[in-house]
Amino acid sequence: MEQSTRQNTKSALMRSAERLFAEKGLGTVSVKDITRAAGARNPSAVHYHFGNVEELIKQVFAQRLRKIEDDRTELLLNVDEADPDKRLLALMEAALRPFLATCLEEDGRLYVRFCVQFASDPRFDVAQIVDEYSMRSLDILQTKLVGCLAGIEQPILAARLRHGFNISLIQASDYLRSLEAGRAPPFEEVVSEAALSLSGYLSAKAG
Repeated sequence: MEQSTRQNTKSALMRSAERLFAEKGLGTVSVKDITRAAGARNPSAVHYHFGNVEELIKQVFAQRLRKIEDDRTELLLNVDEADPDKRLLALMEAALRPFLATCLEEDGRLYVRFCVQFASDPRFDVAQIVDEYSMRSLDILQTKLVGCLAGIEQPILAARLRHGFNISLIQASDYLRSLEAGRAPPFEEVVSEAALSLSGYLSAKAG
């Protein structure tokens, strides 16, 4: 029972933190705000469960990412296009689809807003944090990209792949705004256009 209570409190803190950070920004939400919103009795609950607020933020980022990561991995593994240009576009669609799909659900929209805040906060090195969580999909993506971007030197390609995460956030954020304004194009069109844009960025001739 005690273990269950601790887990329930931890989950409540993460849900409250995600919502508050998404709505107000990482820099304006206090530990007290999170504790109160979660209904936690212990005013030190955040520090008890996470150690510090930065670790709480990282775990909020990672929790929902795991489901996105599973879906992305499955889609990437199923890409078998032989033509390099078609394969690049198919890989980008597979990589982007799960994250864009989060915009279709209320909780997912909170997560997209949170991620935009997270990625722009100077306290966090998103690329390093992603590495810490050993995202299998990125390894699969890089392996399957071999041959698609043969003319791009490895250091440049590595940098572009890191930047691609931020580009995908902008794409998802733009889609989210259009959904809430009632003027969003069909989902498949959104995925296709986002993939085309990111493909163009990755394959652009270097300097």
